[in-house]
Amino acid sequence: MPSSQSPPAADRQVGAGWTHQDGSRTTLTVTVCRTCSGRWFPPREVCSTCASSDVENTESGTEGRVHASTVVRIAPRGFEAPYVLAYVDISGVRLLAHSPSSDRALAPDTPVRLTVAPIAPLGEGRLTSYAVVPLNEAGSTTGGAR
Repeated sequence: MPSSQSPPAADRQVGAGWTHQDGSRTTLTVTVCRTCSGRWFPPREVCSTCASSDVENTESGTEGRVHASTVVRIAPRGFEAPYVLAYVDISGVRLLAHSPSSDRALAPDTPVRLTVAPIAPLGEGRLTSYAVVPLNEAGSTTGGAR
């Protein structure tokens, strides 16, 4: 007999082709230029520093540090404010990521871990993306030493 329940709503993921998950481990695809050693995210076919096409893709690390962060209090359509955006340095690249762990900005140099998290509701599910959470909120046992 067929089920009368509809299937669960599907999530869509921003950057799904660049995001890799293995259990609780999340990494991103980073482009490295063989000519000038420039590093880029999101990945690209031509180096934005020297315009060389001699580039290769590699996997980022799982942790980084906050460069700067802000709280978005007036959200674009489809997003719910407040939410935190942070520029984060991971594996030699600086990237912009959501930080769903709170509605407070992250201090510069805060250690963070990559993850995938919901960033907005959709009528048919949620919009997810790569995101960062502070290590002290990610179950890390690292102390305050740097």
